[in-house]
Formats: sequence, structure tokens, C-alpha cells
Amino acid sequence: MKLPITAIIALASLFLSLEVFACGDSLYRVGKGVSYRVYTAPLPGNVLVYGQSESAKQLAEALAQSGHGVHLVENETDLAQEMSSGGYDVVIATYSDHALVEANQEGSGTEFIPVAVSKEEENAAKRTYDRVLLADQAEIKHYLKAIHKSLKAKA
Repeated sequence: MKLPITAIIALASLFLSLEVFACGDSLYRVGKGVSYRVYTAPLPGNVLVYGQSESAKQLAEALAQSGHGVHLVENETDLAQEMSSGGYDVVIATYSDHALVEANQEGSGTEFIPVAVSKEEENAAKRTYDRVLLADQAEIKHYLKAIHKSLKAKA
């Protein structure tokens, strides 16, 4: 009599324990294709990046991967032409180019976010602009945060 009861209990526990393996397996498959190092823009906007350097190109690519509409210009003529179109929410350029950006900024409704290359430049830029980025902080999250704040203030 004890043998059939023991066999039934063993079979029941065997069937119940199979669900434990399935649960862990499904969690493994779900997390396998997820990339946790990709930043996404919660509020995508149109961004104009001005610069001739390799870092400007990398910034434009990273912003585009995060979901922003990005256009990179490398000379003054293209900058003036793109800014006159008025289709951009934000312009990102070095602080040393602020006079050029401001000359083309009038009436465009585009916010300029300068990138300072030193602490002295950052302090000078903060006297005029609300959002200033420091080139030493090369992480994309700083750029995305500044762009997001700008877009949120416009909305």
C-alpha cells in the first residue's frame, strides 16, 4: 500500500518541478536579445550638429541611434542654409563657434547647446546659455539629457 502512494507523490513532484526549469529558461531567452547599453530618446527631436572633427561625427551617429533626427554640417555655408530652413529644435556646436551659430539663429526657434572644451570656456558659456556641455564628459547620456530638457521646455 505504501508503494503506490509513494509512487504517486514522486510522479506529482516530478511534474511540478518541470515548470521550474521552464520558467528560468524563458527568462533567459527574453533577456538574451536585450541591449542594456543603448540610450533612447524619450522625446525625439531634430538636431543639427556642427563640426569638422571625428567626435562631431560620432556624436551625430550616437544621437541618431538614440532616436533623434540628426543632420551633421561641416562648413559655415551649410550651417547657415540648414538653420535658415528652421527645421531644427537644437543646434550643437563648440562654444568657440557661438558667434557663427547666433548670427544664423535669429527667428529660427532653434536652441543652441554649446560644447565647451575647458572649464574656463564652460564658465564663460554658462553666463549666456542655460545648457552647456563639457567635452570631457563624452558620454552620450549628457547630450541626450540636455536635448531632452530643451525639447521639454518647448512643449
